[in-house]
Amino acid sequence: MRFCFKNRSMDFQKGSKLMGVLNVTPDSFSDGGEFFDTDIAVKQALTMLEDGAAVIDIGGESTRPGSREIVTVEMEINRICPVISKLRQAAPDCVISADTRRAEVARVAVEAGADIINDVSGLQYSNDMAAVAAETGVGLILMHMRGAPDSMQKTENLKYGDIVEDICAFLTSAAAKALDYGVNRENIVLDPGIGFAKSVEQNLKLIGQIDRLRQCGYPVLVGHSRKSFIGKIFDREDPQERILATAGAAIFLAEQNVEFIRVHDVRAVNDALTMYRLCAAAQ
Repeated sequence: MRFCFKNRSMDFQKGSKLMGVLNVTPDSFSDGGEFFDTDIAVKQALTMLEDGAAVIDIGGESTRPGSREIVTVEMEINRICPVISKLRQAAPDCVISADTRRAEVARVAVEAGADIINDVSGLQYSNDMAAVAAETGVGLILMHMRGAPDSMQKTENLKYGDIVEDICAFLTSAAAKALDYGVNRENIVLDPGIGFAKSVEQNLKLIGQIDRLRQCGYPVLVGHSRKSFIGKIFDREDPQERILATAGAAIFLAEQNVEFIRVHDVRAVNDALTMYRLCAAAQ
């Protein structure tokens, strides 16, 4: 399988690729405010690239469950675009993803140097998002989410028939919409949205049955890193104490040939995956 973006492409013959999370927000659940300064954010991005990240995903709006921060289009652009531009200058060949659900932000981010749009709303929020992706030739990640950040974990949003099949249906429908707008099939990635309108058990089921989503015929991205369902399983309120569990799930996902694994702790997860691969190769 191949993933294309801006006249470039990736294949996955050597296994899963890591996407490094870079939140330039004051209140993200795990690292809010830590990389709010542009220069500090670029330095962190360069560190993640050195540690093994294949993609840097830059976001300027916290969409964590319960978030009530009101971020305008202008605020979001001012947060992420200087980072994208400076990172592009510092590392011309790196692959940059703009984590946004707004088409206006996506367009400016692409102009600043982004290669991929990561739409956590799965084309539900901005009617023009697919058109922007088609016009610019960027990669397009489509994630499943119900409700808004401040309401996604309400009981009504956690009710599914068969959660795996329901999410496969949602994401294939979103992909079909993107195709109708002219996005190339090879430019699309699907993300089940771990932690977004899902219970602990539902998140585990989605990860455990991730091969069903891969059968839809698109590369798959999973972003489980440090999330609250891990905290609930181990009674770990501090996201920093969820790194080992994050790495454990990443090894499982890599074994299932998931194309992209989105993580905060690139070095730790890359070390875990590399060790796993070395041991498996020595069998």
